[in-house]
Amino acid sequence: MALLGCGGEMMDADAMADMALPEEAVGTTASSLETASDFRFRTANRYAGIHGYAAGFGNFHEANYGAGVVRGTMLLKPGTVAHYRAVPRSSLGNTALSNIPELFRRAQDYGNAHGLGIALPAFEQGLNGSVVEYGINFLHPSVVEFRDVPGWAIGYPNVNDAGAMMRAANDYASANGFAAGLPTFHSTTYSGTQVYGMHLIHAGYADTRDVLADVLAMQDRFSSDTATVTGANWARTLRRHEAAQDAIQTCTHLTNLEKSALRNAYRKSIHHSGTNEAGINARAELGGDDVWINFGVLFPQGDTEIAQTLIHEMMHIAGYSHPDRRDGIDTPYDGGQYYNSAPLRAELCIAGFQSIHSTRESSREQQTR
Repeated sequence: MALLGCGGEMMDADAMADMALPEEAVGTTASSLETASDFRFRTANRYAGIHGYAAGFGNFHEANYGAGVVRGTMLLKPGTVAHYRAVPRSSLGNTALSNIPELFRRAQDYGNAHGLGIALPAFEQGLNGSVVEYGINFLHPSVVEFRDVPGWAIGYPNVNDAGAMMRAANDYASANGFAAGLPTFHSTTYSGTQVYGMHLIHAGYADTRDVLADVLAMQDRFSSDTATVTGANWARTLRRHEAAQDAIQTCTHLTNLEKSALRNAYRKSIHHSGTNEAGINARAELGGDDVWINFGVLFPQGDTEIAQTLIHEMMHIAGYSHPDRRDGIDTPYDGGQYYNSAPLRAELCIAGFQSIHSTRESSREQQTR
């Protein structure tokens, strides 16, 4: 997966061992793997991008209201980012992406030295020739107010605990009428009072959204073939996968076992490619990790059909099959072997109906693992 375009060579996510990061588990709270990590920043920023925002980050709050773990996600509106720079890692002290506090400090030092604004690392990385570069967003200074916040107001968090600092900045910002907050990860003492530097984003410049942890993780785990999938089509594909995942939580048309298998399929690394195969919307193999999409056929049918097709194909990846549809015999809601199969029932999760007009995959679909 290409991570950073810098006018030079693109780098694969696994190309350099010293930059590889452990994949983070999602879907449960209190997991030892669900620590404050660059994974949360990177996936929130990518999520923001596919929804038309300038940048995004997690506030490191999470909850489960009964429909799956959600994470607080701050989405910065268009116009808030003054510059995006691919900055050589050496200019940031060769700081590891996983060292969130130090990378924030180094990025802000770089921004100050070059007059770029308020630093918000994207936690993306790439190669420009042989030079490792990190992606950094720099916010317009007019969007942000700096404050030294007394420690007693935020509970004296450890300045090197990224999660605690992000939550403290968020909570202080919310309590004081700001849209969002970012810690500088600096702290000092003035006249006997410990203070923490914070960049507070003015009201109106950011939206807050609770996003399923699995949807955020999908931004990292799902990939596309750039030769056959345009950027616009990829963003729309991810948004419709999001709609499908949101629908799983409360769907009454699948058993608990089927929903669990579908969620697990969504936690796999799934590669997406374009196809021009005649007569199909998309296809996937049972238990596989690839989806082929006929964009020219599927996308003109609209968002509902796209989400239905994607959840259908993800059910195949989860291991569920169906027989070929028999024209003139099989009809929606007939309780028969085709429309009552798990992939077809999954379509009901999206909009409460099944499509009779489109063929979702060819009869050549592999039905065995």
